[in-house]
Amino acid sequence: MLATDVVSDANVALKWFRHEGEEDVESARALLDRHRERQVVLHVLDLTFYELGNALLRGRARATAEQTATVLGALREICPTIIPENDDLALASELAAEHELTLYDAAYAAVAQRRDAPFVTFDRQLLAAGLGIRPPELLARIRV
Repeated sequence: MLATDVVSDANVALKWFRHEGEEDVESARALLDRHRERQVVLHVLDLTFYELGNALLRGRARATAEQTATVLGALREICPTIIPENDDLALASELAAEHELTLYDAAYAAVAQRRDAPFVTFDRQLLAAGLGIRPPELLARIRV
């Protein structure tokens, strides 16, 4: 069986490293388990490191610089990183304008669409626009 390529945003990746005060941790971590079992290949964008780092440093976690650097290093080891190409950025611009999204949120959806890969997110605006899928829904699709 071939592994399914999946694009993950920072709000899903955060739950791989932090559970305190977070919702939906179980499904996010179950998806990471499927990655380890090679049922899926989780990809992140280059901007994920900045979003995740900011969430750790400035969000509820209030992680130290050292803790944040450790998590970011671990993420680099876990997931292949995608740098959006020009066509990804063009589609992201269209999606951002059409759905009134930030360009960085739209970038995740654009990269996933162009690669015909599911995009996992917990972001309500992206989900409402039909641009992403929640991890529990993806897990239900890939059950073996």
